[in-house]
Amino acid sequence: MKNLYPNLFKLVALGLGIILMPTRSSYAQLTENFDNITTLTGAGWVMQNNSVPVGSTGWFQGNPTAFNAFNGATNSYIGANFNNTTGANTISNWLVTPNFNLKNGDVITFYTRASTDNMWADRLQVRMSTNGASSNVGTGSAAVGDFTNLLLDINPTLALSTYPLVWTQYTIVISGLSAPTSGRLAFRYFVTDGGPSGTNSDYIGIDNFIYTPYVCPPLSVTPASLPNGNAGTAYTQSLSQTGALGTPTYTVTAGSLPPGVVLSPAGAFSGSPSATGTYSFTVTVSDASGCTGSTVYSLTIDCPVNGATLSTLPTLCSNSSPILLSQGSPSGGSYSGTGVSAGMFDPSFGTQSITYSLTDVYGCLQVANGTVTVNTAPTVTLGALSTLCSNAGSTALTGGSPTGGTYSGTGVSAGMFDPSFGSQSITYTFTDGNGCANSAVQPITVNTAPTVSLAPLANVCQGAAAITLTGGTPSGGTYSGTGVTAGSFNPSTVGNFPITYSFTDGNGCSGSDIENINVANCLGIDGKDLLSSFNFFPNPSEGIVYITFTQVEVSDITFKIYNTEGRLIYNENFTNYNGTYTGTVDLSDFQAGIYFIEIQSQQNVLTKKLVLQ
Repeated sequence: MKNLYPNLFKLVALGLGIILMPTRSSYAQLTENFDNITTLTGAGWVMQNNSVPVGSTGWFQGNPTAFNAFNGATNSYIGANFNNTTGANTISNWLVTPNFNLKNGDVITFYTRASTDNMWADRLQVRMSTNGASSNVGTGSAAVGDFTNLLLDINPTLALSTYPLVWTQYTIVISGLSAPTSGRLAFRYFVTDGGPSGTNSDYIGIDNFIYTPYVCPPLSVTPASLPNGNAGTAYTQSLSQTGALGTPTYTVTAGSLPPGVVLSPAGAFSGSPSATGTYSFTVTVSDASGCTGSTVYSLTIDCPVNGATLSTLPTLCSNSSPILLSQGSPSGGSYSGTGVSAGMFDPSFGTQSITYSLTDVYGCLQVANGTVTVNTAPTVTLGALSTLCSNAGSTALTGGSPTGGTYSGTGVSAGMFDPSFGSQSITYTFTDGNGCANSAVQPITVNTAPTVSLAPLANVCQGAAAITLTGGTPSGGTYSGTGVTAGSFNPSTVGNFPITYSFTDGNGCSGSDIENINVANCLGIDGKDLLSSFNFFPNPSEGIVYITFTQVEVSDITFKIYNTEGRLIYNENFTNYNGTYTGTVDLSDFQAGIYFIEIQSQQNVLTKKLVLQ
C-alpha cells in the first residue's frame, strides 16, 4: 500500500474536473499559466492519455492541497498523477501545445515540481514534432507518433528525490532544425511501473509555460567591399557575418558574379575569372532560423598581371644587317620602337628602346620593354694601292686604317699580294674591341709584263773581234752580262757566258731572256763534230728529256743542267766513250720553269735552254 498522504494527493487530483479552453495564437509568443485548463482545447492545445490501460485521470486543474501554483491563483497550474493508469502499468499522458512556426533559437520556459512527500519517482519529457499541425502521438504507452524529437527528459532513470520538489524553471532553446518549420511541442508525463499499484508515479504540476519565438537580430555580411581580382588568376575571398544563429549560409540573391567565380554556401569565393569588368551583386546570409541579412557588392576584375616578357636583346653593330626580333614571350605579339619594322630591327638607328606588346585572351594589353644596344662600327679606310707588273714578286699590302686589320681578295695571302693573279679588288677589314667590323675596298692594277725573248747566240772563238748582240725582242731593250758593253760582247776569254736581254715597256714593266754564248779556244783540238751532233727533245718538256750525241774526236764529255739561279741540278760524265749515245733524264720532280743544259768537252762548251712545263 502507498502512503496515505500521497494517496490523498492522488485522490484529490483525481476528483478534479478538467475543462480545456483556447487562450493563445499559434505563431506569436505564447504564455500559458493554466489559470483555467478548460480553455486549452479551444486555444489549440491537445490532451491525450495513451496509458495502457487508461486510468481515471488525465491532465487536470492543479490541486492546492498538494501544493500551490507558481503564480496566480493557488490552483493556476495543470497537473497529472498516478491515476493516469490502473494497477501497475506505464503512464504515457500527453499535453500537446498549439501549432508553432518552429525555428532555431525559439525559447521554451516552464516551471514544474512534484509533491513534497516524494515517495514515488516521477518523470516528465518535452518532445517536438516538425510535422506541421499534426498532434499524432501514436497509440499505446510506448508510442511517440510524430514527436520523435526529445528536447528534455526530467528524471529519466526514475530516481527518488530527483524530480524537483519546489517550482523549478526549465529552459529549452530549439536547435538542430535545418530551416524554420511548422510543428508542435508536447509534455509527456511518462512513468514506467506507475499507477496505483506501481512502484513509481505520484503527482506533478506544470505552470507558467512561455514560448518565445526567436527574434532575428540584424545580420550583416563583411567585409563591406571586395578586393579587385585579375582575369585568369584564382580569386579567393571569404565572407563573414555577425548575428546569425548557428551555421550561416551565403547565397547570391541579385545580380551576377564574374564568369568563372562561384560563392560557396560557406561564404568563400573561388574560381578564376574569365572576363574583365565590374560586376554588381547582392550576397544574402541566412541562418537556420530563417534570419537574413544582405550586402551589395561591386567586384572589379582587372586585366591579368602583366605576363609579357622580353628576354635580353642582342648587342649589335651599327653596320649589321637588320635582325628578326624573337625575344618576346608569350609568342604572338608585336614589336615597336625606332628602327623597328615588320618585326625587324635596323641597327643603323643606333641604341633604342624596344617594346613588345600583345593582346591576351581577355582583350588586355600586355607590354614588356627592353633595350637593344648598338655599337658604332669603326671607320675603315684603305689608301690607293700601287700599280704592279704581273711578273713582280709578292708585294706587302699597306695603307689600311686603323692598323691591325686584315687584307683579303684573290691573290692575297698573309697580307701579301701575288701580281700573277692580275688586277683585283683588295678588301681591308678591321674589327674593334666590341666585335664590330668594317671594311674598305681599293682596286689594285696589275699591268701585264712584256714577253721578252733572246734568240740563241752563235759560238765564237777566243780573241775574235767584239760582236754586236742581236736577237732580243721586243726591240729597244738592253743586253748585259760578262764581256758585254753597250750592246757588244768581247770574246776575250774561253768559257760559256750567259747573255741577258732586258726590255721595259711603257708601263714600267720589264722582262728578260737569257742565252749562253760559247767562247772556244779555236787553236786546240776541234770539237766541232761533238757540238754539231748534240741534241735533246722535247723542248718544252713535261719532265722526261731525251739526249743524243755522237763522240768522234774527244775522249771526255761532261753533261750538266742548271736552273736560272746557276744551281747545278744534274751532272753526268762520259769517259772514253766512242759511238752514238742516246739517253733520258727525268726532271719531273722539278718545278716548271727555265733550265740550261750544258755539254762540255776538253776544248768546247755548248749551252742550250730547256723549258719545263
